[in-house]
Amino acid sequence: MAISHSNLPSLTFPSPITKNQFPFPIKSLSTKPPKRRRFEICFSTSRSNEFRVRETVETRVGLVLPGGSWWSLGDDDGGNVESSTKSAPAKPITAVFALRRMWELISGDGRWAIFVGFGALVIAALSEISIPSVLTASIFSAQNGETVVFCRNSQFLLILCVTSGICSGLRSCCFAIANMILVMRLRETLYSSILFQDISFFDREAVGDLTSRLGADCQKLSHVIGNDVHLILRNALQGTGALINLMTLSWPLALSALVICFILSMIFLFYGQYQKRAAKLFQEYTAGANEVAQETLSLMRNVRIYGTERKELGRYKQWLDKLAFVNIRESVAYGLWNMSFNTLYRSTQVIALLLGGMSILSGHVSPEQLTNPLEQVKRSSS
Repeated sequence: MAISHSNLPSLTFPSPITKNQFPFPIKSLSTKPPKRRRFEICFSTSRSNEFRVRETVETRVGLVLPGGSWWSLGDDDGGNVESSTKSAPAKPITAVFALRRMWELISGDGRWAIFVGFGALVIAALSEISIPSVLTASIFSAQNGETVVFCRNSQFLLILCVTSGICSGLRSCCFAIANMILVMRLRETLYSSILFQDISFFDREAVGDLTSRLGADCQKLSHVIGNDVHLILRNALQGTGALINLMTLSWPLALSALVICFILSMIFLFYGQYQKRAAKLFQEYTAGANEVAQETLSLMRNVRIYGTERKELGRYKQWLDKLAFVNIRESVAYGLWNMSFNTLYRSTQVIALLLGGMSILSGHVSPEQLTNPLEQVKRSSS
């Protein structure tokens, strides 16, 4: 039986789906991602990591360098973690005012010690300045076979050494006596001033702060005359005398020594200001630690009853952390100052040796004339 195609139902086929009508992106199965794409991503990642590491290192190095934020002592907040009412900041004290007050405190018995010590200091400084030239003359007179000159220079050198030793000992003894008198009268004056204050003063100030001023602060001032003023006067006299002597021998060496001394003075100026701020904070933090310790130990029964030992230990440790924070930066600053001082101090000797060697090679000076300036440069820089 024959079937007519006209009787079959009509079938409609959908039109083929184009790429734009497909609901999700079509990727060819035969295409593979290029391999160099992965290497480019890895290379760019390594470059970005290297840049981040370099940026981190530069940032941290910049923080540690002088002037960076690592050197900030955090003295804006006053350092009072749990302090009581804070008193008004005191006026800055100049060096002239401090020296005048110290001179008033050592009036009477202490002033004769200052006068004797200063006289011994001048004699000792002149003796130490004269020793290098006499020593050089003795060495070269012995080399040239001049027996009479050698004996005379040796006797003079022996007298200078004995004089310098006796005057140095007398100088140290006199300044130590004056320093003892200063500290004794300073503590007496401070204690009497505290006792005669108004009763509201004791409500405002902590006991630990007052005892710290009587103890630690006065002890810190105990070496002002015996060490600081004493060394400043000695070095100033020796340096001035050595520079004058050096200018008569060789003005280029004197000029180089003056330049290096000026650089050292500028560095010491910045270091001194930083040291002053650090010392002030150290005194405040020490007073805070003493206050916490005194409160805890005086109320030990209450602390034991309420079981707040760890809390009190945490309070005390906060002040210790602040003290360590200041001490670390103070130690690093002292190390940098010592490094710069020793470097510039040795560089003066190198410059003197180079200039003197060039003068010897050109025939302007003799080795005997060079030895004395080298010693004078050493003393002027120290």
